[in-house]
Amino acid sequence: MNGKKNRKIKIWSFVPGLLGTLCILAVAAFILCRTRGYDIEGNSYYSDNTIRTWIENDKFSYNTLGILFRYNFTDAELPAGVEQLHVSLKNPWTVKVRVEEKEIVGYVTIEDAYLYFDGEGMVIMRSRKLIEGVPYIEGLAFDEAKTAVGKPLPVEDDGVFGRIVDLSRNLKKYDLAPDRISGADGNMDIYFGIVEVTLGTDGYEEKLQQVEPILKKLTELYPETAGTLHLENYKSDSDSIRFVPAE
Repeated sequence: MNGKKNRKIKIWSFVPGLLGTLCILAVAAFILCRTRGYDIEGNSYYSDNTIRTWIENDKFSYNTLGILFRYNFTDAELPAGVEQLHVSLKNPWTVKVRVEEKEIVGYVTIEDAYLYFDGEGMVIMRSRKLIEGVPYIEGLAFDEAKTAVGKPLPVEDDGVFGRIVDLSRNLKKYDLAPDRISGADGNMDIYFGIVEVTLGTDGYEEKLQQVEPILKKLTELYPETAGTLHLENYKSDSDSIRFVPAE
């Protein structure tokens, strides 16, 4: 009986020491893991400062373990243009962040800024900076008063975003770089200098295959002539393609 009692006393005698050790470890972790810097990579249109400011907008960001827990074990909110933030520790006091951004498919203008949107029409950034390589999409009708970052661009025809994605993918595939792109009235039109190419609402892959050889032919037949190349009704079995010089 006394033996069991003595064992209980011995066990409980370790508790204060264990708690003390845990407290020391917690204090050491707090001091050692205090956030001092960031190693950010993978971002192209978001600046390092923007990503860092976003992460630091949290009451636990002073500690690297707090940041690590937030982005690995909770449903942390992300910037509108970020698909994922992969967070790890470079060392106890430096947070390593790999940014996976959403793909921008186009932009429109509003007041003195550019609104960039993804393939689903979500506005992912408002900026005064023009991002090289992102096409300006003309002719999109939308309510400027209802635009907001993180919300869909309020266009009359939201199917246009799928057409923009399809068009962009095939422009890259055939190494075509139009000067302008228009999505007016739901139709996609592209411009090469003074020549407009109408593409309609679908079938962009087979239509864009024809563009480069036809443009070369037009420079021979209609040198320095503005006009419209009609491909909106083109099919692989079409007998002819119509070019209408401007009046």
